[in-house]
Amino acid sequence: MSKAEALFSTTDIYDLIMLLSSMSEIKRRIMLALAHQAPKAVSGVQLTKMISYSGKSRTLYRGVLDELTADHLILADKLTPRLYSVRINHENPLLQMLVSMAKEHGH
Repeated sequence: MSKAEALFSTTDIYDLIMLLSSMSEIKRRIMLALAHQAPKAVSGVQLTKMISYSGKSRTLYRGVLDELTADHLILADKLTPRLYSVRINHENPLLQMLVSMAKEHGH
């Protein structure tokens, strides 16, 4: 039994699966990338590279970041008018589980 399995109930794991499966592909990619980086924050440019989007596509995910922030799944700090710092919301219990699983089983 892994540490994650010992810490979280089957219901918690199911809830996390349902949360991730309800997201669009881009949102899932963002959440998984941020889970692997937690507790560190990354810039928008770094996030773009991590999820394999071209620099010209950055405008496509800006609305997605706003949606994830509004849903309290990520924390985005505007450092300058053009620079954001983005990290996963470590206070959300389901996202704590995602971070734990990413750290234990992720590559």
